[in-house]
Amino acid sequence: MNSPELFPSLLKIISALAVTVGAMIVVTYLFKKIMKKTGAGISNEDLIKILSVKYMGPKSNIMLIDVLGNIMVIGVSSGGISMLTEIVNSESLEQLKDIRGEKVKNLSFSDHLKRLLK
Repeated sequence: MNSPELFPSLLKIISALAVTVGAMIVVTYLFKKIMKKTGAGISNEDLIKILSVKYMGPKSNIMLIDVLGNIMVIGVSSGGISMLTEIVNSESLEQLKDIRGEKVKNLSFSDHLKRLLK
């Protein structure tokens, strides 16, 4: 292949790649937009928040979750999900709020943008 034929071929390859990547970005954006829509204007992120997950072994985790302001510790395994305890101690709740506040400060730039857009 001589050099005059190389440039048009390279241009075709780059343009095909750009079209493919652009189509993938558009499809991903639309898919995320469709999946976020929920009824009554309340998203699932507002109702249930996973605060922390600790891996315990194969197919088993302990999760700290916030359900409508109630903080619960649940166990998740291949056999099912069980509530271990609910955190009601005010000192523990204050300590958890402090930890969550520190995590908000350490968010990435894109996470800060997402929070501002909401």
